[in-house]
Amino acid sequence: MKLWTIQPENIFNELQSTGLYRCDINKSFMKEYALVQYDWLVMQMRKRLGNPPECVNYPVWAWKKWRFDHDMPDLRAERWYYGAKGEKFFRLEIEISDSQVLLSDFDAWSVMLNEGLLSYSEHEDSELEKIYNALSDDEKIIFRSKNWERVFAVTPLNNEWMCRGESIQATFWELRIEQVKKVKMFISVSNH
Repeated sequence: MKLWTIQPENIFNELQSTGLYRCDINKSFMKEYALVQYDWLVMQMRKRLGNPPECVNYPVWAWKKWRFDHDMPDLRAERWYYGAKGEKFFRLEIEISDSQVLLSDFDAWSVMLNEGLLSYSEHEDSELEKIYNALSDDEKIIFRSKNWERVFAVTPLNNEWMCRGESIQATFWELRIEQVKKVKMFISVSNH
């Protein structure tokens, strides 16, 4: 499967020098922001892909589809979103076996990051909220976990309530240098 990942210069250098990159959650802002969601995703990856290599706890992220009309991220747009102005980033085109990748819908993942439930219509959303609010705290965790599995539905669907399949993200346990097929460096123009 052809994927694209955008990585900062230090990660690209690590990949070049060691031949391997594995996510270090301690260097990610997500450690404080969305650990529940990341832990849930790791559980799903274990179930669907198998256990990670030794010493791997969290996945590497990439894009399968970056908006409907583009597979790879367009650097004319992306350079505005990454890091501080003047920082170097690298878009890596990679090839990874389908059996090692878990695809998910970016917009649905964004709902999950806000601890929301995934629904296909406004009516269904109201019904899910009623059911969810009537549950005990322990039941809510189970209900939400099952509902979040909808994030893996990536077939395009666009209705008045949702848009699915526009941007598809990919997670996998590690990135090896031999999986990298093309590299494009870009410099951030962001004011972060």
